[in-house]
Amino acid sequence: MGSNITLPKFEQVVVEDGLKDGYWIDAVDINGDGKPDLIVSGLAIGEVAWYENPGWQKRIIGQFQKPVALDHADLTGNGRPDFIICHDYGECMFHCRDGDGKISWLQNPGDPSAEGHWATHPIAPLMATHRLRLGHFTRTDRLELMALPVVGPQGGLTGVHAPVRLMLYPVPDQPAQPEGWQGALVDEVSFRIIHDVQVGKFRPGSDLDSVILSSEEGVTWFYYDGAAWQKRHIGTGETEEVGLTGFLGTGNAATGRIGDDPQAYVATMEPFHGNVVAVYVKEPGSTLESGPWKRHVLDVFGDPNEVGEGAGHHVVCADFDGDGDDEFLVALRGPRPWQGVFYYKCVDLEKALFVKQRVSWSSAARITVADFDGDGRPDFATTGYYTPGYFLAENPQVLVFLNRTGDA
Repeated sequence: MGSNITLPKFEQVVVEDGLKDGYWIDAVDINGDGKPDLIVSGLAIGEVAWYENPGWQKRIIGQFQKPVALDHADLTGNGRPDFIICHDYGECMFHCRDGDGKISWLQNPGDPSAEGHWATHPIAPLMATHRLRLGHFTRTDRLELMALPVVGPQGGLTGVHAPVRLMLYPVPDQPAQPEGWQGALVDEVSFRIIHDVQVGKFRPGSDLDSVILSSEEGVTWFYYDGAAWQKRHIGTGETEEVGLTGFLGTGNAATGRIGDDPQAYVATMEPFHGNVVAVYVKEPGSTLESGPWKRHVLDVFGDPNEVGEGAGHHVVCADFDGDGDDEFLVALRGPRPWQGVFYYKCVDLEKALFVKQRVSWSSAARITVADFDGDGRPDFATTGYYTPGYFLAENPQVLVFLNRTGDA
């Protein structure tokens, strides 16, 4: 961190354009060749497809009614990642009904050249499931699935600002069992409108994973201490736009490293589907748990639209310039000029001084970070936002941005 700033430089590769869908993207080595591939899906057509790196050959592996989020792990022990997916989400978050919300998993056949849909197995029904994350949240001997709805179990307009039912499903010995997986309630009183979740080993000395939740309550560190679930409040998020948006709090959050501190700041997009970019900075030498955290607004991207939504939809942190400090990227779904990806570089953390540069003009629903070309530097990829009832980008694309920062 300092005055010598290396300007970001990325080479754009078009994986596919002219799509009629776009919401989810993640980087995963699907065929086991050591190269990160791409998995994408969307709520319009509902196809789940992967693109093989290099060359980006596309294979459609499933189709669902309104799939929302995915996560992956080797559930069968064949050395290949399987995918957990939430789907049958309902019309939208304002009109979820009984029976809306299912969780399933897609079984990787192990043959990278296999065509056709992968076998699908049930996990559980859960209304309005919107995010899924695998980890070791309460135990290290068995993988667990955390499922996070976006609205409460009442459904409809009543459920929008009601507490959600956060569930945990231990992965069974026979994950393909027809009866699905047995779940346990984690919390049903603390969180409303959970829009995103970051998983990490945030507790020093603990082997358990914990989560940073982005919700109507703002940014919360949520973890299991061996006896009970604990909450540590980081920030309240955006509160001044509620008259225009109807939403409070935080939509997305990511922790960023500066020097030896892996959680030196938290970068956010606020509130739900918001337009405000903010960072939370703690006292020097303090920890994620001790804080305290101070919120600084960096940018406001336009005004909320007629239904109260802004252009922002995702935030990720990574060290793109190789100086040991994390930068962060913000995904904007559109319309222009509030569309694409912006890159933020910390200049002075105590003053929350960041410089920014646009690195993409294409609609971005989400961002995934991986070394796609094997040169040892983090690259990133995006998919455009094309979700009926929310926003339809003019030309949704799947794009890879190869890191050329510092190249002549």
